[in-house]
Amino acid sequence: MKKNNLHIIRSLFLVFVLITITLALNAQDKIVIDKAEAENWFVRNWYWVAGAVLLLLIIGLGSSSSRSRRKTTTIVKDSYGNTKSVTSTEVVD
Repeated sequence: MKKNNLHIIRSLFLVFVLITITLALNAQDKIVIDKAEAENWFVRNWYWVAGAVLLLLIIGLGSSSSRSRRKTTTIVKDSYGNTKSVTSTEVVD
């Protein structure tokens, strides 16, 4: 019985060694990288990035111009209700 167990242990050890050697050899295969696949994300999508930056710039400049100016008009009337003077000023925030 001991001889039979020793035979099984040797067989399992041999299988383990063969699997280890096979895995080591397969891990060292040469890897071929496709140039298009290896390109940077920015290189492939630069036009989307440029479009998004341009859109944000246009929105930012358009919204800041409407907030930065404010017109104030002062009307001075006499005691009879007639307009004496009109003063318009533009205030830049």
